[in-house]
Formats: sequence, C-alpha cells, structure tokens
Amino acid sequence: MPVAILTGKGPDFSNVITKECGIGDYRLTYKLPSSSYSEGTQTPPFPSYLNLRADMFDSNTEQTFNRTHVTMGFGVWGYKGMFFQGSFGKLCRLSMHVDVNRAEGHTPIIEGDLSSLEKYLKHEYWNYYETDCRGGANWRARQKFKDNALTKGEAPSQYLVRLPEGYDRQIINNIEWLAYYIGPEGRAGYRHSYYWAYPLSDEYYLTIGFRMSFEVGDPKELRRERMLEDAQRIMSMVELRKD
Repeated sequence: MPVAILTGKGPDFSNVITKECGIGDYRLTYKLPSSSYSEGTQTPPFPSYLNLRADMFDSNTEQTFNRTHVTMGFGVWGYKGMFFQGSFGKLCRLSMHVDVNRAEGHTPIIEGDLSSLEKYLKHEYWNYYETDCRGGANWRARQKFKDNALTKGEAPSQYLVRLPEGYDRQIINNIEWLAYYIGPEGRAGYRHSYYWAYPLSDEYYLTIGFRMSFEVGDPKELRRERMLEDAQRIMSMVELRKD
C-alpha cells in the first residue's frame, strides 16, 4: 500500500514560511511548511529576541519535564488517512518545538562544544528518570515491579522511558548539532521525541525537538518513519549563525 495512503499529507513543503529570531549573540532562521492541521494549535506570539542574561531569561520560562526553557517557535502538522483509519482518519501528529534551555549546574557545558553537552544530557536524563530526586519515572516503575514474581522483578519496557542510546553529530548548514532520540519523553506511552541540540553558552543550550504522537491503528512504525523523514527535511532548512 502506498505510504501516502497511510500517512496523509503532513507538511506541505511547496509552501513554506521563513521564521527568524535572535538568541543572545546568535541568529536562528528556519522554515515551516504549511499545514492544514488546525485543531488545538493556537499559540501565543513568540519573542523575536531572547537576552541570555539570567534576569531576562527567567521572566519568560516554562517547564517541560526536566527542562526549564523559553519557547522561541512552534509548528504542528497532522497526518490523515482513510475515514475508517485511526480516529476518523486522523493517524498521527508531528510538532516542532524551538526552545532555549537553562543548563542545570551539575555538569558544565561549553559554548559550541558538543562533547560537553553530551555529558550534560547523559547526566541530566539519568538524574531525572532513573533516580527519585527529580520525578524518577523509570525509578518509580522499577520500584513498582521489584517484587513482582510474574516479571521476575523487572519493569516491563512499556512502563519505561527509553533514554537516548547514542548521540550523533550532524552538520546542518555549517553548524554541527548533537542529535538524539528519547521515547517516550516524560512518561511511558506511544510517543517519540527527536532532538537536535547546540550549546549557546556555559549556561544555555538550544534544542529543536520534534514530538510524534499517534491515534489508534497500525502500522505506527511506517508513520514514525514518514514523520522522521519530514522532521529531518524541516531540520535541513535550519540555519544558526553567530552575529
């Protein structure tokens, strides 16, 4: 069966809108394909410039799972199939989140140094998911099943957040990004999150994240592959430069 029947239209790359914002000494430019998806997508205006001074940053922050961040941009695309598929034809949803994140003090990061950011993220995700000090979704799941005879004390995989198994370096428009996958983010479920990250300073790092969510119906893997291809294509139009 053709992929288009299963995944619908998604982003329309024949019609893109250029977005631009300033982040400290950096300028970020990206392009958002148009979308026919409109349900629940109203968003507030995003800042055109973010000063990376602590007092300026803190006045605009929000919290998403382990990250304290300021959102600089957002996009969302729906994928539809036949009426009898999914939820009245709705199959899945891809959203893009452009966030500037404040680094916690446990592991130093260095501007432009992806190795330092990788060390930071490994520590951060382990601390957030595998210990009881900051939520510990995986820790709680393992505690729940530790005396379960049926699972031999092991938490089933569907109850666990899958932490990044690797961090890849990808050069996109002359900037090297740190790319990684976490699934599902925050808590167990049928979702996927793909990230591209860059350390802006010793206190802040930029993430461009793509979150995938699914309605009922199969095959989810085919839809995930299609959405990842679209996310990579959108990411290929991202340009980050230092002024």
